[in-house]
Amino acid sequence: MQDARLRIGATLLLSCAAFSSVFGAVLVALWWGIVARGERNLPGRHATAVIFGAIILVAGFTEMFGGDGISYGFRMTVVTLIAFWAFGRGREGDLMNTAVWAFGDRIGFDLGLTAEMAVSSLRRTEKDIRDIKNALKLKGSRGSVHDLIPLGLTLTIMQIYRAREQGITLATRGYRGGGTFTPSFLRSKTDNVAFFSSILIIMAVFVSFAGYL
Repeated sequence: MQDARLRIGATLLLSCAAFSSVFGAVLVALWWGIVARGERNLPGRHATAVIFGAIILVAGFTEMFGGDGISYGFRMTVVTLIAFWAFGRGREGDLMNTAVWAFGDRIGFDLGLTAEMAVSSLRRTEKDIRDIKNALKLKGSRGSVHDLIPLGLTLTIMQIYRAREQGITLATRGYRGGGTFTPSFLRSKTDNVAFFSSILIIMAVFVSFAGYL
């Protein structure tokens, strides 16, 4: 989906549907398998193993202590797949465009600017992690647990430094809140179909809940 408004809206609807029940998660999984084909944007093997490993671990503990861990694990897996689809295709400026379109030049500009800065920080963090891991390999490190502490400290210091630089830049330019921005969006032929199908899924979930009342 190229239109950021429809992609964010579909993400919210699909995430709510998937987390609400196993029935909703099954429908969303089918949506992901059909509509998101070619745009699934799964991360690398190591990141995938960590993320889904954490979900399986929590689900296992939940099941062990009498909860419905299998249901939780399946629902969270589907929600995570939707998150990969939604944000892996994101382009720079999508959040600013959507926020200003939805909330105007005052509140929307502030929200969009904050969101874009946060996403930019996350992307830089990913690059920083790769650079630090390469540096550790050059030093002959095998990626032991002891390397996690200096890695975390280095990332924290870099984020604090960048936040300070961003604050100085905004203050130097006289930013006090709000701004003028003209949103622009691209839309493909399949965007409307994908978004409308997400509406049908959330409606089906509501109908299934109504059947239990």
